[in-house]
Amino acid sequence: MILITTKQKVMKGIFLLLFFFFCFEVGSFAAKKELIPTYSATDKKCYLTIVIDDFGYNGEGTEDILSLPIPVTAALMPFSPHTLEDYEKIMAAGKEVIIHLPMEPKVGKASWVGDKGIFLSMSEDEIKQRVEEALTLVPEAVAINNHMGSAIMENERALGAILDVVQAHDIMFLDSVTTPNSIASALCQQKDVNLLKRNVFLDGTNDIETIKNNIRKAAKVALKNGSAIAIGHVGPEGGKVTAQAISQLIDEVQSQGIEFITIEQLSQLQQDDARFLQIGDE
Repeated sequence: MILITTKQKVMKGIFLLLFFFFCFEVGSFAAKKELIPTYSATDKKCYLTIVIDDFGYNGEGTEDILSLPIPVTAALMPFSPHTLEDYEKIMAAGKEVIIHLPMEPKVGKASWVGDKGIFLSMSEDEIKQRVEEALTLVPEAVAINNHMGSAIMENERALGAILDVVQAHDIMFLDSVTTPNSIASALCQQKDVNLLKRNVFLDGTNDIETIKNNIRKAAKVALKNGSAIAIGHVGPEGGKVTAQAISQLIDEVQSQGIEFITIEQLSQLQQDDARFLQIGDE
C-alpha cells in the first residue's frame, strides 16, 4: 500500500493548478491569434490601383500606358492643349478617367499650373465654377486628384470649395499627397466625401529599375494593408519607361495574390471592408 503524504498532496495540487493555467493561457492566446487579420497572398486578396497623371498633353508613353492589359486610371488635365484628344483615347481604350486638377503649389511659380488652375487668390465661387467647368470637359470622371497643389491642399477655404463640388457630383477625391500637411482627411470627413490617398510615387525618373522598385514597394503596401495606390506619369516624368516597368512586373505582382483594380473599385472595397486602410508613403 502506497501512502501519499500531505506534502505530496500539496505538490500534486500545485502541479494541477499550473497545468490548468498553462492550458487556459495557450487556448486564450490561440483564440486571440485567430482574431488578428492577415492579408498575405495565401489568405485574402490584395489590391493595387495604378493612377497615371498628366494626360492632356499627348505626352510620351500615352499609347503605351493605355495599351497595358490591366486596369489603369488615367488622370487627365482638363484645360490642356490635348485634353479632348487624350480623353477620346482613354475612352477608346476602356480605361477609367479622373480629373487631374491643377492647383497652386507652395514652392515654385503659380504659373506652372497654367492659367486655369485653382489659386488661393480666387473666391470660393470662382473655384467652384472652375471645377464645374473641368467636370463638363471630362464628363466620365469618377474622381478628382490634385496636380501639384500643396498650397491648396493646406487651405480650408479653397479645398473646401473644391470638395463641395466633388460632393455635389457624388464622385471621389484622391489626395496625391504632395504635402504632408494636407487637410483633405478632415475636410472630406466633414463634407462626407469619399477620400483615397496616394501611397507611392512610381517615377519622376527614367531609370526603369528605380520604377520597378517603386512598384514592388507599392505591392508590399498592398500585402500589408490590403490595398495600395501608386501614381505614375506620362510625359517626361515617366512615360514609356513607366509603361515598360509596369508591363514587366504584372506577372510578378499578380503571383503574390495582388489584383489590379480601378479607383472606383477600390473605393467600393473601402466602403465594404474596413481593412482597406489608406496610409502615406512607407
